[in-house]
Amino acid sequence: MSFISMNLRHLEYFVVLAEELHFRRSAERLGITQAPLSLAIQALEADLGARLFHRTRREVALTEAGLALLEDARAILARVEHARESVWETVSGDVGRLRVGFTNASSLSPMFPRLIHAYRTRRPKVNISLIELSSARQLEAIGERELDVGLLRAPQAGVPSGLVLTPLYTEPLLLAVQSRHRLAKAKRICLADLRDEPFIAYPRSAGVAVHEQTLALCAKRGFEPNVLQEAQQASTLIGLTATGLGVALVPASLRAITVPGVVFRTLEDEDTCTTLYVAHRYGDANARVAQFVELAHSLQ
Repeated sequence: MSFISMNLRHLEYFVVLAEELHFRRSAERLGITQAPLSLAIQALEADLGARLFHRTRREVALTEAGLALLEDARAILARVEHARESVWETVSGDVGRLRVGFTNASSLSPMFPRLIHAYRTRRPKVNISLIELSSARQLEAIGERELDVGLLRAPQAGVPSGLVLTPLYTEPLLLAVQSRHRLAKAKRICLADLRDEPFIAYPRSAGVAVHEQTLALCAKRGFEPNVLQEAQQASTLIGLTATGLGVALVPASLRAITVPGVVFRTLEDEDTCTTLYVAHRYGDANARVAQFVELAHSLQ
């Protein structure tokens, strides 16, 4: 007879009776009558082919076989309880892994550190991995299950099917310009005023949504930006602006990058703004994803 087919409830009854060595007290502790307790012990003995207790009218005592089973029975019940707790923690989102994608610019927003700190505080047993990727690459990684959730900006081409993007907050696109540039002290600046300006921008191939948006906004005004210099990182882009090589359109959160000789100016155009989204797979049953998304919205 294998332990796999053994009734776990019978094992539980056995352990309680082995500890109490009294049928009435054991039944009271288990919240049952003595009859089902006796039947359970008899069934367990039949399964194992061994007597587990010496019974007389005055006393109950463990047999040698009962003593041998007691330690294993306690260990089996403990493992079952541990498995039950592990499953519950996983289903409830209290343990496991959460892979979070983020863009370079989103990491500089005040929301980002608050969100990550709050999530880690509320779910300390969850192993959270932070992975820096462009918006386009994040969408691919979420679709391919390499990421669970992402903080990104929507691409101009639209969102792949099977993914959900929910807006978190919208911020203006600012003009980053050298402090000695003619536009640095202009009273009003519109995007159309940048028609003849050289631009510093992210590479088109990098999949940065702000670059795509910049192209679309300029095209709307009848011109294509003259990208004189490309930069992979936000800090490099701002640093190159200080050289006077060109101007750049950046999310307002990049004002956190302080570089001497660079000023940030607001544009008058109403559509020069960008939205940060939280993205995940549609219908994802991962409780950790739902909790992260809910927390992100609660912090706005």
